[in-house]
Amino acid sequence: MRSKRRTQCGGFSIIEAIIASIILAVAIGAMFSSWTTTYNSSNVTMQVTEAEEIDRAVLEIAKAYGPANLPTGTYSSSTQTGTWSGAYIPATGWTSGSTAYYSLNGTQVASSSAAGAYFSVTMTITDSPVLAGSGTTYSLEGATLRSIVVTCNSLTTSFSLSMATNLIQGGM
Repeated sequence: MRSKRRTQCGGFSIIEAIIASIILAVAIGAMFSSWTTTYNSSNVTMQVTEAEEIDRAVLEIAKAYGPANLPTGTYSSSTQTGTWSGAYIPATGWTSGSTAYYSLNGTQVASSSAAGAYFSVTMTITDSPVLAGSGTTYSLEGATLRSIVVTCNSLTTSFSLSMATNLIQGGM
């Protein structure tokens, strides 16, 4: 009589299957983490792009009005400059001490609580040199430099972007 030998069948042991499952789970977790990072990066890029577009649009409005037609603000005798702060709101024009609000697609909205409000936008115009008036008023000289800074802030994150340009009263 012959003795029967047991032949081993090829296959995976339970330990090998568990280790393979753990490796697969780590790989899938890394993949989802990568997707989340990519999505967040894409979202930030979208915010920066839209804030740049809004800032550029407001600066272009200021350029279209021209240096002589922009508002004047308050004169400071210590710096001998004039400063105006506010926003351009189409319904009211240049509005001192105001803030304009925009949606994520760049459309101006009525207020920070309006549906879709995503950005707040303010503008500061600094004029130098200027002719001092009475009290805190001033007028522009023939070669007054009007420095315009537009700042766009996200209402939902700590994101902020500023752009600036210079206009010269009387041209170059």
